[in-house]
Amino acid sequence: MIARVNAKVNDSAFGRFFQMKERRTCLTTELRAGLVTFLTMAYILIVNASIISDSGGTCTIDDCTNPNPGCPFDPTDQGYTDCLFNFKKSMITSTAVIIIISTFVMGATANLPIVVAPGLGLNAYFTYNVVGFHGSGSVSYKTAVTCIFIEGWIFIILAITGVRGKLIQLAPKSLMLSTSAGIGLFLAFIGLQTSNGLGVVTFETATLVTLGGCPVSDRAPMYTLTADAASQVCNATAAAAAGATIPNLGNASSNTQCLRNRMESATVWLGISGFLVIVMCMRQRVRGAFLVGILWATFISWIPGHAASYFGEDSPIPGGQDRLDFFKEVVTKPDASASTAKFDFGGMRDGQAWLALITFLYVDFLDATGTLFSMASFIDLFHPGFVKEDKSWDRNIYAFISDGFAIVISGIFGSSPATAYIESASGIREGGRTGVTGLTLCALFFITLFFNPIFASIPPYAVGPALIIVGSMMVGNIVKIRWDLVSEGVPAFLTVAVMPLTYSIAYGFIAGAVSYVLINSAGFALDWLCAHGAPWLGPSEIMLDKEEKASIKNDFAHDASVGGHRAQEKMQEIAKDEESISTSSADDTAHGGAHHEKV
Repeated sequence: MIARVNAKVNDSAFGRFFQMKERRTCLTTELRAGLVTFLTMAYILIVNASIISDSGGTCTIDDCTNPNPGCPFDPTDQGYTDCLFNFKKSMITSTAVIIIISTFVMGATANLPIVVAPGLGLNAYFTYNVVGFHGSGSVSYKTAVTCIFIEGWIFIILAITGVRGKLIQLAPKSLMLSTSAGIGLFLAFIGLQTSNGLGVVTFETATLVTLGGCPVSDRAPMYTLTADAASQVCNATAAAAAGATIPNLGNASSNTQCLRNRMESATVWLGISGFLVIVMCMRQRVRGAFLVGILWATFISWIPGHAASYFGEDSPIPGGQDRLDFFKEVVTKPDASASTAKFDFGGMRDGQAWLALITFLYVDFLDATGTLFSMASFIDLFHPGFVKEDKSWDRNIYAFISDGFAIVISGIFGSSPATAYIESASGIREGGRTGVTGLTLCALFFITLFFNPIFASIPPYAVGPALIIVGSMMVGNIVKIRWDLVSEGVPAFLTVAVMPLTYSIAYGFIAGAVSYVLINSAGFALDWLCAHGAPWLGPSEIMLDKEEKASIKNDFAHDASVGGHRAQEKMQEIAKDEESISTSSADDTAHGGAHHEKV
């Protein structure tokens, strides 16, 4: 019965539009591939909402219970905390809507089994470098989403004019690979900290960072004091006149220092158990490993009354009772109003906004284009001929336009840029070959829109392991870099190292790009001097590398020429052997036939 249904679908107008026969697939295979992709990347809903919420979103000082410049950093300010919680709920809905619209367009127009969602790494840059933690950066949240909106239209123009496909060939391969690896380390660093991770890495006055993981009662809050404020820490007040000293420290930072009992926090070990679950599932090739690990830690944290509980008055995380009350609603009406269409075009007059836009353009350009090509090549392994000799494929311009359209949608719904997701490979491996895989995933994400209270109640120590493991997957690209060449390896290393150490993707990329230009420009000048009157400088690594490649090429050509004559002689011998075997086989068949007739 299933076979008949698949055959009818393939012969229908629906099947012909998605070229299901041509790509040797069927409806049930596409549905299964869509489900696998959903299970692999459903974690992005809470991860993206958590990271973007760290920017403060649309919440300002005016939302604080006690409005003052430091109230956004005060975890006890109920007004700002409530605003941030509502924004996070809105962002979960926005993330789902972005995925649904963007993936639908990609599947319906480009006919690719590729999911499009807000990119990890780009959302970290958006939050921690552009907007800053709770709006402490150089660009406001509303101006940042305006940058995303503009970037999307630039992407569409580049796709329509064909420039996007040509520009990718100009970027140094080492910088492309190292940028991805640097973002991976940056994500892992975030996943190890407290606000969006396990809490294993904490602040240390002498070494900046150290091992943490202590209970909340053993954490010392950090304060930032300017030179002027330091002299006013112990101002005399009315209370001081009554015999008390009131410290004037301002608001505590979200970073804390462990005083004692490191690695004794129950929430840390619950997160580590989720980490192990994800890794073991991936080792056994279980579909949806990330989702299984996150749900493991989440379900345990939802049980009130223990040391790692995320709900209830006894929760070690402030606000446990409010989270429990919201969780009990279970089903709610989707609402993305707190994060939708929050533009500020006036903020584009600031040079920092244009710097952020340019950085978004470059990083997103490399990430999205590289992922699209890699996924198309992956399909080509199962469906030979899908990618043509000129590295294009059927409807590839629609894929690039869809990617730009997804970025526009991201700006409208207040998120960082959406991009093609590498997790799409799981669905392709499962048999997905057409846009029907994407449409299936859209239907599944549509269901999640009505269960916002559930997805908004996933604790950070359940999400942190996913960030760490995704980071480890992104770092794998560094093996493709020519580390034996200083002109390639040093810029790549600076890119990878500077990103997490400065907590800035932009600084890491600038370090790599500038060092690449300086090293290779100086090297080109030295090579020219060596070839025009200064042989004492000696040949450079680039010149030796070229000579080595030329030598290998000549040796290969010589071996191929000699081997060609030998191969021709060998083929003649094989042909003679096959002729004799064929003759003897024919004789055997004739005798066998006669014997059969006699019998």
